[in-house]
Amino acid sequence: MFFRYAYRKENGKTVLYLYKTAKFEFAKEAIAPHEEKFMTLEDEAISFVNKKNLPQEFDKLCLVVDGNIIKSLSKEEVVSSSMKKQATNYDETLFKVIVRESNQQEEMSLFKYLIGTLFANASFPLHKEAIKALTILFRTYALSQMKEKGFIEARNPFVIYKEPLQYKFSYSKQFQEIYNVLREAILETQGFYLLSNGTFIQPYIHFVSSGRTKTNGKDAYLISKESLWDLKAPNYLQQTFFSYSTLKTKYSITKENLKHYTRKEIAYLLGIPSLNFTCIEEKEGFTILSRGVGNDLGLSIFGANYLAEQGFNYSQILAYYFQNIVLYKLKTLNH
Repeated sequence: MFFRYAYRKENGKTVLYLYKTAKFEFAKEAIAPHEEKFMTLEDEAISFVNKKNLPQEFDKLCLVVDGNIIKSLSKEEVVSSSMKKQATNYDETLFKVIVRESNQQEEMSLFKYLIGTLFANASFPLHKEAIKALTILFRTYALSQMKEKGFIEARNPFVIYKEPLQYKFSYSKQFQEIYNVLREAILETQGFYLLSNGTFIQPYIHFVSSGRTKTNGKDAYLISKESLWDLKAPNYLQQTFFSYSTLKTKYSITKENLKHYTRKEIAYLLGIPSLNFTCIEEKEGFTILSRGVGNDLGLSIFGANYLAEQGFNYSQILAYYFQNIVLYKLKTLNH
């Protein structure tokens, strides 16, 4: 928050200075996390001016952090941003969802939930159109779970939610840049969700396919599609050697009983990133060659990013990886 403001005359023009300190903001975040801290500096300044009903008779707005001018905005930019903010003020920052983890639950805005799931389930940098496609899938899941259960499990087979703040440290200087792109993707697709035959679809995603996505024989909207560009992914092909001694001491698996494990059990126990793998037996152990990352179901994040770079928009990306889907928009964002 801004702790002080001042109007000054400079070269015949009026400049409004808003002052804040990053040290105070860091302490506030550590003690009392709140959604407002995720506002951009410009949004926070405009909100401050509006809440304080400050006189609008200024030609320029300067944002000062710890004595340094970080950003300056013209009067026209302030008015334009303020009008845009008012126009989108009804969006998902006001739509509440309940997220449950370990029998504890937290009420939060749908906006914050989407920010947390995008940070937790994607890798960056990522094209905005690919992010939009993911946003719609995650929003669809949130709406379906709230309708069916009245809450969303933070950890589930499809979408993991994590507190967005923790990524401020892992992404460091890139956090605000990534956050701004996620915010834009959410606002530009607000209210959009997917149905297939009148039913919410499940957000099947994976990071890299093995070159072709799969069907599961259950969900009609899942379609097997070529995703050959995934073969270009840096982590498409991975190999790991496991010695028989390591298997026995670390995993309690012997060479003799290895054949009794299913492919899924082996991948889970040994941390293999895909079920599409080949075992090459060697003298002291075996090497596993795995292709892709994930289960090959639904949307490939790497593939979606590639399609976005080729000019596909988010609706075209979704239509490529899923069949018989219809994009709807909520008529109102109030429960």
